Amino acid sequence: MLSMAAKKFGLKCKIFMGAKDIKRQRPNVEAMRKNGAVIVPVTTGSQTLVDAVSECMRYWVSNCDTTHMCVGSTVGPNIFIKICAFSTAQISRELIKQVKEEFGRIPKKLKLINCVGGGSSAAGFWNEFMDTHAEFIGVEAGGPRNSKLHAAPLTNGSKIGILHGAAQYVIQDKEGQIGSTESISAGLDYPGISPLHCFLKDSKRARYTSASDEEALKAYQLVSKLENISPSLEPSHAFAEAIKLAPKLKSSEVIIVNSCGDSIKDKDIIKQKLGTYVR
Repeated sequence: MLSMAAKKFGLKCKIFMGAKDIKRQRPNVEAMRKNGAVIVPVTTGSQTLVDAVSECMRYWVSNCDTTHMCVGSTVGPNIFIKICAFSTAQISRELIKQVKEEFGRIPKKLKLINCVGGGSSAAGFWNEFMDTHAEFIGVEAGGPRNSKLHAAPLTNGSKIGILHGAAQYVIQDKEGQIGSTESISAGLDYPGISPLHCFLKDSKRARYTSASDEEALKAYQLVSKLENISPSLEPSHAFAEAIKLAPKLKSSEVIIVNSCGDSIKDKDIIKQKLGTYVR
C-alpha cells in the first residue's frame, strides 16, 4: 500500500525487506516495483521482517531531514504505533456497521478472530468493539509442528524486553538477546508483539493462541475450497482457530474472522508446500 500511495502523490519510496522474504513473497515485490518503489534487500540477521524494520530505522535516523518513515504494523516508537492503529481502525469502523445491519445489534456472543504478528490488523479489527462484550482472539504463528522455533511470544510465555524502541513481550535467549523465529508466513514472522497487544493480554481483554504452519495450510485449503475467498497465510492462522472453535459453539454464537490478506502474495510458498495453488 505504501508503494501505491507514493505513486499517487509522486513521492520516492524505499521498501526495506528481508532477503529471505523477498524470495518468499515475490509477487508482492514485483507489484511494489511496478509502482516505482526501490526494494532494499536486508541481508543481516535472519533476513526477515525484524531485520528489515531495524535497517529501515537505521536509514531513517541517518536521513531524517529528508525522509519520513512508515511502519506497516503497530510496532516501533509510540507515534508510529498510534498512526498505524488509527489507520487500520477503519476496518472495525466499517465492520461494526455491517454487524448491526446484519443482526440488528451486536450479538451477545461475538468472537472476533484475527492473526497477530506485529498486530496491526488485529488492532484495527478490534478497535471499535473495545467497549462492547465482543471476545477478541488473537492467533500467533506457532511455526512448524516439529520445530521449537515459532513467532508466538504471547502464547509461549516470553518475557518483557525492548525491541525497536518499545517495551513488549519478545522472544529472547538466556542473555536477553532477541531470539530466532520461524513461520511459514512472512508477515507473522516477528519476535515481538505490539505493546497494544501486551496490554490487551495483561488486562485480559483479549486472549491469544497460536496455529502451526501445518494448521494454517489446512485452513487455507478448506477456506479456498468452500468460500469465495483465497486467504493469504497470515489470516489462514486465524481461520485455523475458527475451524477448531466452530464445532463447539451454539448456533447463537457468532464468529467473524478478518481475512486480512490475499493468497496471491504467498502463491510461491503455497505451491512449494502443497504442490498446487488454489485461487
